[in-house]
Order: sequence, then structure tokens, then C-alpha cells
Amino acid sequence: MIEFFTQHQYVMYAFLMLMGFLAGFVDAIAGGGGLISIPALTYTGMPMSLVLGTNKLQSSIGTGVAVFKYYRDGLINFRTVYRGLVMGFIGAFFGAILVHYVSNQFMRYLVPVLLLSVFVFNLFNKSLGIKEGTKRMEETLFFSLFGFILGCYDAFFGPGTGNFWIILIVYFLGYTFLNASGYAKVLNLKSNLFSLVVFIYFGSVHYTIGLLMACGQFFGGYLGAKMVILKGSKLVRPIFMTVVAINMLVMFYQLFFTHNAVVG
Repeated sequence: MIEFFTQHQYVMYAFLMLMGFLAGFVDAIAGGGGLISIPALTYTGMPMSLVLGTNKLQSSIGTGVAVFKYYRDGLINFRTVYRGLVMGFIGAFFGAILVHYVSNQFMRYLVPVLLLSVFVFNLFNKSLGIKEGTKRMEETLFFSLFGFILGCYDAFFGPGTGNFWIILIVYFLGYTFLNASGYAKVLNLKSNLFSLVVFIYFGSVHYTIGLLMACGQFFGGYLGAKMVILKGSKLVRPIFMTVVAINMLVMFYQLFFTHNAVVG
């Protein structure tokens, strides 16, 4: 595939725009767009550092469009979530430092187990997130606490952050999947922008490919957010479950059958 794209550059550009569209569409609904965009970018033959940095550029644009659409339709209140953003930046700072001193190898074992728990829990709680549920934690405390924890985790390891945000918001705040998806996008955008700045600093972004793919992300993110708003939580839940399952299977596969795997 890499050799084919090297010889047919315009076909590669069209392919990446299409994959950007699909990644943006899925990511706007339930997260996990990286499961589509990162493998697509590896077909360019770029080194993994450039793949990950370029992915952050195009996904930041798609996530930004989705956030705008959710906000414009009244599904995001920044006064509710701003503590999650502030504490997320603090957590990301600590996570970025921690990764230089502590091996994150144990996270490769823990995270797929956590994702399996999320999948099974949702499987046996079919009404969870379809309608508003019980509020188990005050919003200020929730966004402060989990903003820091997931901000740190995202910088330290990363995979599944969007999935964890959605299920935590649904469970602890009693939100529907529809509302949780909007807030998860805001918090994911913070993480994407933080990571993007780091990749830009180290020169690990291919701007031409990133912006071409972002064209697809722009429309995919907008359409995905629009579909969520039109169809509601009944659309988000099955896609969320699918993304969690794929994330989980990929991580278990990398854990047991590959070495030195990069999880995106």
C-alpha cells in the first residue's frame, strides 16, 4: 500500500481526505477517530512521530468543528466544564513530566481491562445514558477531579480517554450520551491542542498531509455532531459501544501478539 501511494500521490491524498471524513464523523459521535486516522496515515510511509503529530493536527480541526456545532445547538455550557479544562491542563503538565520518570508499560495491561469493564457495564445497563439518570457527584468536584486525572492520563498514556470521559459523565453526572458526547469533545479538544503544540515544537507535523486530511475531518466532524443532535443518545450508545469494543480488542491484540506497538 505504501509503495502504491508513493507512485500515485493524488490517490493517496483522496484516500486520506476520505479517511479524515470517516474519522471525524465517528469521533464527533463517540470518540475513537484515531482508530481510523492513524492506520490511514501510516500508509504514507512517514515515521511514527510524524504520523502522530500530523494526526493531532487534523483531529484538532475535526474536534473543533464538532465542539462548535454542539455549542451552537446549546449542548455545551462552558461555565459547567471550564474547571475540567483548567485541571486538565494541570494534569497534562504533570503527566508529561511523569512520562519521563515512570514507565507507562503497566498502563498497556490496565487500560484494556478498564475498557472491557466499561463495555460489560454498558452491556448489562442498556438504559444507561438513554435518559437522564441519577446525579452521583456535584459537577464542580467531578470536573475538577476527573479533569486532573484524565488530563494526566492522556499525557502519560492516552488511548481511550474520550471513551472514559463519556462513561464517567454519564454515570457520575447522570447525563445522557448526547450531552456527555458534547462535553467529552470539549475536553478532548483541550488534550489535542496541548499535544499538538508539543509535536509542533519538535517539528513532528506534516502540514500538507495534515491540512488535506483536515478537509475531510471538517465535514465529518460537522456531520457527525449534526447526526447526534438529530438522533440523540440512541445513536451515540451503539457507536460508543462499538468504538470501545474495537479499542479494547486492538489493545489486547497489541498486548499479547505484538511488541513495541504504538497505540493511538
